[in-house]
Amino acid sequence: MATTATTLGRRDAVLYLIAAGLGSFGLGVAQFYLNFLYRSLGFDDFAIGLLAGAEALGVVGGAIPAAIFTRGRSRRAAILLGGTLTGIGIFGILVFNSLPPVFLSAMLVGFGGIIASSSGAALLADATEAARRATRFGQQIALGTTAAFLSSVIAGALAAPVASLLGARSDDALVLRALVACGGIIAAASIVPVLAIRAVPVAQHTLEAPTRNELVRRFLAIEVLFGFGAGSFLPFVNLFFADRYGVPFSALGLVLGVLAVSGSIGALLHGRFVAARLGAIPSVVLVETLSLPFALVAAFTGALPIAVGALAVRHFLMFGASGTVNAFQLSSFTPAERAGANAVFALAWSAANAVGAILSGAIRARLGPDGFTANLLTLVVAYGLAALLTWRLFARHEPSGDVGVPTLAVPDSRG
Repeated sequence: MATTATTLGRRDAVLYLIAAGLGSFGLGVAQFYLNFLYRSLGFDDFAIGLLAGAEALGVVGGAIPAAIFTRGRSRRAAILLGGTLTGIGIFGILVFNSLPPVFLSAMLVGFGGIIASSSGAALLADATEAARRATRFGQQIALGTTAAFLSSVIAGALAAPVASLLGARSDDALVLRALVACGGIIAAASIVPVLAIRAVPVAQHTLEAPTRNELVRRFLAIEVLFGFGAGSFLPFVNLFFADRYGVPFSALGLVLGVLAVSGSIGALLHGRFVAARLGAIPSVVLVETLSLPFALVAAFTGALPIAVGALAVRHFLMFGASGTVNAFQLSSFTPAERAGANAVFALAWSAANAVGAILSGAIRARLGPDGFTANLLTLVVAYGLAALLTWRLFARHEPSGDVGVPTLAVPDSRG
């Protein structure tokens, strides 16, 4: 039987990138309004934090199934299953009004999302030769952030016409549900390029658990810190601008779009230029450290332009490092271990992210908009510790997951 590595190539990687970009665009539209939908249903900041944490908890619950589902099946099948479960979760969020079923629906979104993204990441790694992985993952992040820019701008502009069409205010639950539903429908269209990916069954022996336990533990420490820091602020960046600066939906789309474009540019440049010259770990630690002062500026400034500019630079630096980190991690494990390693790291990141999101909501419920300052300070401390540990734990580490893997494994991996 042919293995996944001998049959997946550039065509499959490109198809997955297209699907991921389309899915990111649709989910970006939905996510743009999700926190506002929760608020329109009468949920307070603590409940909104719980719901953000619910999605992360769903990722925790789905991490192990994401690693084992493809045994004897294709990565394409796993991506399709994950997308279907995500769609069911979005539908549940749209039809329920009380916290428990909405919480479970949000968990299902995360559960399905990790199944799709974990298999997608493994597919992308398998279909790309080792020397080009940092660039390929950078392209994925750049495409995702570009989709996020477009979704933010378009989503922000949709509120007024949809409200007019439905004869309601733009912050009415009916309007917000319609807008979230539009995003879900667009995301569902990503099934088309996924169906064109080759359905190559993954052999049993190509889904082994990571065996380098000491290496796994080092990566887990980093993932926990980044997950906690990210959960403390990033799920609520739309509320940050709306609550602290009074930004309306139409302008909020442009603001979030600026952040997305900054992240997209950073993702494209880092792997191709910065990491290629400095090396993976020095370049990652450098940009992570440089991002911290800009997060501090955003935490304390009362001026909207300064906050937007500071967070845009932070996004440029941090999203730039993400593709390099992903490639560095997956290249540290054999093709047989990658899906399992990716799932374990996603589990750790998401568990910490859920804790950060719930704590963040509790802080804002107590402090109001001033709680965002505490949220950003939490992010800075967590990311600073993560950058320090990244250098201490990985400065001398050389990824060796592809040692002994034939270069013919990806015969058409070009560009």
